[in-house]
Amino acid sequence: MSKKITNLADFTPKGALGQMFTHARVLNELNEQLVKHLPESFQSLSLCALNKDTATFVTNNQALVFRAQKQPDMLLNILRKIESLAQIKKVVVKVNLRPLHKYE
Repeated sequence: MSKKITNLADFTPKGALGQMFTHARVLNELNEQLVKHLPESFQSLSLCALNKDTATFVTNNQALVFRAQKQPDMLLNILRKIESLAQIKKVVVKVNLRPLHKYE
């Protein structure tokens, strides 16, 4: 009989799903750190991927994507304030037309 899991905070599945959980936790932690450094007008940016020396952000605000794409140096300087992101050399900002969180 399988053990019932009621608290997912410490749940870590095995295999690919476990890797996804770990990656999501890392991104959540980094986003919590980033929000402390981002200007208020950039608060809706969410770090969604790290690939070698590239950080990818998403937001559902098209105007913010345009502004952020015009200020990559500002974003890079903010990323460099976080030790684990100091190696980032490129920033990509994308628009997500679907809401990041859907509450009904």
